[in-house]
Amino acid sequence: MVPISDGQKIEGIPSVRWLSPRMCFFGGDSKARFHSKLFVFVDFGPLANGFLSACGTKREPSVEEVAQILLADPRKFYELAEGRDK
Repeated sequence: MVPISDGQKIEGIPSVRWLSPRMCFFGGDSKARFHSKLFVFVDFGPLANGFLSACGTKREPSVEEVAQILLADPRKFYELAEGRDK
């Protein structure tokens, strides 16, 4: 399980959710793109990233994973894309 901060605090303590390594992707250039609105990107440094890679974390989402997000909630996908042209 990978700890992900959701940016919220409960009684002053940062709230954390736990995701499977297969539901996370490594940070980098992808973080600045549209995908960062749809997927969780992590970077725990070279050693931890090597371990996560062996557990199923990938560099970027596949076309199939993007399509699954689109089909799961088309309206949200459209809003996050900021319209048809993007």
